Amino acid sequence: MKRIAYPYPAASRRMQVMCATLLVLELILSGGPAKASRQPNYGGTLRVQMRERISTIDPRQWPSDSRRADALERLGSLVFDRLVRFDKHGVVQPALAVSWQHDAQSKRWQFLMRTDVKFSDGARLTPGAAALALQQLLGNAFDVRATFDSVVIQTDHSQPDFPMLIALGRYFIFRVADDGSLAGTGPFRVAAWDVAEGSAKAVFVANESCWAGRPFVDKIELTMGVNFEQQANAIAFGQADVVELPASQVRRASQRGVRTVSSDPVELFALQFDTARPAVRDMRVRQAISLALDRSSISDVILQRQGVVAGGLLPNWLSGYEFLFPAAEDLPRAKELLTATGREVSHPAPLVLIYDSGDADARAVAERVAVNLREAGMVTHISEQSAVMKTSSADMRLVRHRIWSPDPGVALTELLNVLGESPAGLDTPEQAYAAERAPIDAFRVIPLVHLSESYGLGPQVRDWMPPRWGGWRLDDLWLEAASAGGTSP
Repeated sequence: MKRIAYPYPAASRRMQVMCATLLVLELILSGGPAKASRQPNYGGTLRVQMRERISTIDPRQWPSDSRRADALERLGSLVFDRLVRFDKHGVVQPALAVSWQHDAQSKRWQFLMRTDVKFSDGARLTPGAAALALQQLLGNAFDVRATFDSVVIQTDHSQPDFPMLIALGRYFIFRVADDGSLAGTGPFRVAAWDVAEGSAKAVFVANESCWAGRPFVDKIELTMGVNFEQQANAIAFGQADVVELPASQVRRASQRGVRTVSSDPVELFALQFDTARPAVRDMRVRQAISLALDRSSISDVILQRQGVVAGGLLPNWLSGYEFLFPAAEDLPRAKELLTATGREVSHPAPLVLIYDSGDADARAVAERVAVNLREAGMVTHISEQSAVMKTSSADMRLVRHRIWSPDPGVALTELLNVLGESPAGLDTPEQAYAAERAPIDAFRVIPLVHLSESYGLGPQVRDWMPPRWGGWRLDDLWLEAASAGGTSP
């Protein structure tokens, strides 16, 4: 067995912050050189708004839509932990498991469990409880068993990246109480959940017995189903502390005095073709479409410079080789290709492009794509469809996919699966590069832009430091008390 051993980690980040605070106070009282500064506060209510309405945080009901999965990931992280986690550098670190080992084929993984951990309802976390939760989430392709101190996971095929796979996504450890409610070991517990007609609110309160340390804020009041414009107004007028900002709202919010923060580019906008349809069956037509697209205008104008031009499926900060993929506009060459296909440029049949009807950014991108194609002589009919609409109803669809994992192999595998491409054979960087090139070189998929994830923060929010691939860590932030003269800067 190959063992990947980690020491029991030091105190949580929240405990480290408080230790540093005590050191500063000691220096102040002893006449040392340190000066008084803002200190982390325990207490307060954090008001959060989000666009998606989530009916449950049950990991067993994980949505297929990437935006809803994104929302559930963020909410689930408030209540649950996983066996392992990614640190800020994208390296797998211990969480509920303190070390792990695997056999020579990477088919059998054993995770040594942390001791003295309790669920928020007071029940003790045991290897058996963790195994029960994971078996429901991993499915029949995995055999999950418990020993007296470990969880053992067996599969019939090699899984060399298994810890990276379960460090994100649905693989939370949970417990089902007698009344059917779910308990976790995370920093918060659910105190109220109301998603009835006309109402979408939830309340999370601090888990005082959390093994990683108590979160700074006492309570999180979450309002769901709030559109982006309402969220932008709420943060501007002090009615919320954390809101989501679409690309089109970031600059405007900043101009209104709102503090905005953005991740590295983590979402892919791309065109995907139904190559069985006659209008786009010829690869030269799809290549002409790629050459007609002005990706820079989509990134800089439509998405307000909140993204970067995409040549590959993965952003360059993740893959390191995206610059090798061409993404330049060449309108004359696009017209030459269309002429070579025998397509009637003067009176072409309209192409049909579908996009998610609930996504304002997607609509703006789709409209700009139609403008670019019209300049090349192609008429495009834009159609609003739900995110789950089958691609057979259109020649092409605008894909928007959230890239979850900071591990490029895991991220690429997930993305290729979403696109219906074969992700087999990604064991080496060369294989991964070839797998990413295949749908791009065949013009089955045309990457457009990689977009950052952005939030607006209230003036009292301190220590907003999520990982570079987005999401949030609300257990680490704290609220500065308003000054006597008003809100603190």
